Amino acid sequence: MQTLSLIASFLASVFLVFTIIFVLVKDWRDRVNRYYAYFGFCSLGILFNMFLTYMMPDSQYLTLLNKLTQASTVLSFSGLFVMSFTFPKTEKQVSFPVILLILVPAYVLAYIAVFTDLNITRAYFKDGTLVREFEYFYTIYLVCVFIYILAAIINFIRKYIKTDVKIYRLQMRFVFIGTSVAMFIAAVFSIIMPRFFGYSDLYVLGPSLATYIALSSLFYAIVSYNMMDIRTAIHKTTMYAIISTVIFVPIFLTVELYDMNLWGLNNLPLYLLAAVIVVIFIIFSVYVQPVIDRVFKRKQYELEAMLNSFVVEVGGIRDLNQIVKRTVDTLVDVLFLKKAFFIMYDNETRNYELFYNIGEEPPSPVLQRNSSIIRWFVRNQDILSVDRVYKDERSFTDIQDDFITFYSVNQVVVVIPIYHGRRVIGLMCLGEKDSLAAFKPDELAMLEYFASESSLNISNAITYQESKQEQLIQRTITLSSDILSKSVPSTLPNLIGIKFGAFYIPRQGEGIDYFDFIRPGTQGVGAIATDISGLGVNSAIYSVILRSAFQTCINESHSTYHVVQKLNRVLYEYTSGKGGFVTSFYYYFDVRSMRLIYTNAGFPPMELFRIDKNDFDSLDTEGIPLGYDPAANYGMGRTNILRGDIGVLYSKALTSSKNPRGETFGIDRLRKIIKENRMDKPTDISMKIQEEFKSFIGLSSPESDIVVIIFKAY
Repeated sequence: MQTLSLIASFLASVFLVFTIIFVLVKDWRDRVNRYYAYFGFCSLGILFNMFLTYMMPDSQYLTLLNKLTQASTVLSFSGLFVMSFTFPKTEKQVSFPVILLILVPAYVLAYIAVFTDLNITRAYFKDGTLVREFEYFYTIYLVCVFIYILAAIINFIRKYIKTDVKIYRLQMRFVFIGTSVAMFIAAVFSIIMPRFFGYSDLYVLGPSLATYIALSSLFYAIVSYNMMDIRTAIHKTTMYAIISTVIFVPIFLTVELYDMNLWGLNNLPLYLLAAVIVVIFIIFSVYVQPVIDRVFKRKQYELEAMLNSFVVEVGGIRDLNQIVKRTVDTLVDVLFLKKAFFIMYDNETRNYELFYNIGEEPPSPVLQRNSSIIRWFVRNQDILSVDRVYKDERSFTDIQDDFITFYSVNQVVVVIPIYHGRRVIGLMCLGEKDSLAAFKPDELAMLEYFASESSLNISNAITYQESKQEQLIQRTITLSSDILSKSVPSTLPNLIGIKFGAFYIPRQGEGIDYFDFIRPGTQGVGAIATDISGLGVNSAIYSVILRSAFQTCINESHSTYHVVQKLNRVLYEYTSGKGGFVTSFYYYFDVRSMRLIYTNAGFPPMELFRIDKNDFDSLDTEGIPLGYDPAANYGMGRTNILRGDIGVLYSKALTSSKNPRGETFGIDRLRKIIKENRMDKPTDISMKIQEEFKSFIGLSSPESDIVVIIFKAY
């Protein structure tokens, strides 16, 4: 038993040294790693002093070595209690003064154990058994040690139950709870049994066994977080052991037969023996090793064959919905997943939203286009597994919590990014396997290939869809142009006292926005400008409806409220309140009284340059867009106009459109042009605004159609 204790304590000490070095080399700056190294160093004090005790049973320092063992024990258990507070690392950390408060009693006990005789007065071997003489304080020491270890275990279990983050629960389960149980075993065999039962045969084996358990739990976590579960590790080890055996056993037998001089082989030159060995090695490496490899990787080859077959099959599909559905379904079937879903960028909401799901629906898969998760995939075109999120602290320094929340809330294990050009068009999110086994390295390697092929297929489907949509838009624009050719005035009104200028910049084709004038006589003129969202025939029909309704308002043109109210009712009846977004501004200018009457329905306010104060006023009645509420109350504003005053109606896209540098044209730029050219005719001012806008926007396109109407009082 003494020899066994000596060997066990030595091996355990070596393993502890390796563990300490490993966690510090991994990341010595990490707080948890430092405290784990401290805990391991204290545990090393226990095992190494035990090793020295059994290696030098007749040493005069035997009592001192046992005292050092007692000191290391209390320091080790207090270190475990500290670790229960410092993990997990992303949670709020306990302050150092609190840690110091936990450790101070342990150091006091360690001092008493080493430098006084209150604990152990003497240690010696008798008939091969270690005998220790205890004093009264040893019971107090024992109680304090058990308080530390029980407090640590309770705190770990409390945090394990409390946390909802799966990756923290896994690490706590495989490392720290395992370590706590191991230390409990060590305390029973090295403290309880010798003190109360006088049984010291397992004095060293208990802590040694605890060390192996702690080390195994640590390495299980390492293997698990490296995407290889224990079965994978055993599988690979067995495979390579068999391959090595099959190759080297024939070589070994050949050498043995040569040494035995069987059949006179010893008479052959050595170079022929070497040649035979080389031939055997080549034959087994080329023909036998692949067969063994294929037997062990049967499932991998089957998975690879199924994925390759799917890639070829789906390559001819052009329907986006069908491709995404088939892709997700295939991954669930071949990998035996509990769930999987695909989130895709939505051009309307400008968010990444759930596109297809199989299994339990994820609770919150929506991601904003500028979220930290999407930005990471823009920079790193990699398949991302949850274990890497936890381990790779450099890539996820500031955003680790965002990723862990997304993975844990939606029960995601692996995310495969899908790209269209340089954009992240979607994320394919894979859940756990039915067996709860980890994704193996071979599977992730195949998923890398699968991801590139899926990106290509989905991107081709999107391109095909966009091409069809573009063709449809061009056809509808052509048809819309025919409709709209009769819906825009060919000439501007020409009255004494007021002159007009106007221009129209369509986003595509002839555009669909509508503007018009109405003249009930020589006493005044009414002008309307609209902004109609969308493209194509449906939106163009709004312009035709508005024109027809507007031309029937000639008798009530001076009441801007009634005109806008009528247009609102007409659109509501046509669309049943579910039409497109249509805004409008209508004003009537009375030439005799020089009074402007106006009503706004969601259009930008009129900019009115006042010649008397050399500045602008904004005219608005703050009405809602047309066609939503038949009883909407549209206000009516009035203001007097002086000769030289200039009024400008403009679509929102004029001021909000951006140039290639991302700058907007802006209201201040528009006002500046009007102010600088206030002495010119309104036709010249409108031409100047149009030229400035086109020069500013360059190769970019306006956000939508642009209508600008300018009047100037004379």
